[in-house]
Amino acid sequence: MEGIIKQLSGFSKIFFFSFLLVASPWIFFACGLDSYYVMDRSPSAVRVPVYTEDDQAGRYFDFYAAYNSNVGNEEFRFLGTRVYYKIYTSASSMNSNHNSIEAVNDSTNYSAAAERMLNYGYQELNTHEGSVTPLVPSGQDGARVRIRLTNYYEGITSEDSWWSSAARIEIIPSQSEGATVKYVPRRSIGQSYSFDFGRYGKSEYSNNGINYDAPASGDEDFSGGSPSGGKYYVDMYAVAVGRDTTFTTYYSNVEYLGSVTIDATSENN
Repeated sequence: MEGIIKQLSGFSKIFFFSFLLVASPWIFFACGLDSYYVMDRSPSAVRVPVYTEDDQAGRYFDFYAAYNSNVGNEEFRFLGTRVYYKIYTSASSMNSNHNSIEAVNDSTNYSAAAERMLNYGYQELNTHEGSVTPLVPSGQDGARVRIRLTNYYEGITSEDSWWSSAARIEIIPSQSEGATVKYVPRRSIGQSYSFDFGRYGKSEYSNNGINYDAPASGDEDFSGGSPSGGKYYVDMYAVAVGRDTTFTTYYSNVEYLGSVTIDATSENN
């Protein structure tokens, strides 16, 4: 077996002879040598919000970023943890896609769930500073990440309770050293596009440089038509990403972060 399988610090580089190829359809081929990397230290959710919850303060995501277990491997580069989302107007469509993604989210093929998620049109979460990809880069392994997409109310009573009140992304280093990184979440279609759809059209918000337009047909991060009762549903995942020397991209299993409701008829969510 030593000539067939070689373990590389948490990622597995597997060499298959021709008699094993039929059993492994997800192998990548290069110059007669077959190699495949497995990213087996995916992100980990702390709490998973559900779109049916009525508690507005609880509409935030909380998870730990992935770890790089491939330190020193010059043939593979760990990039970090990306966060993906999609906006729906149909909860049943969202749940159907979620079930389909989870159906292949196992150790048989680590990249399958991420690839299916991307095929469903999930997009990377943007920030007020523009695209930050991965959101949690290599070097911030295991960081605690909290994301609230919408504003519940304007005032923040304390720094410790921001995630229950203000739209914010917070990345807390896993080690004592290092500063906490904060962003304001934005949609993938542009760094000025907010998730606060309920503030669209309100004059007091019209001149602050933020776009509150509700999702529209053709938006890359949106699936659906006119929402029933003005309600939108946002589904979110985290996944570790890496690449080899040929720039082939590899994904870990996806980690489901949950789903939240955004009510466009309400100013605060």
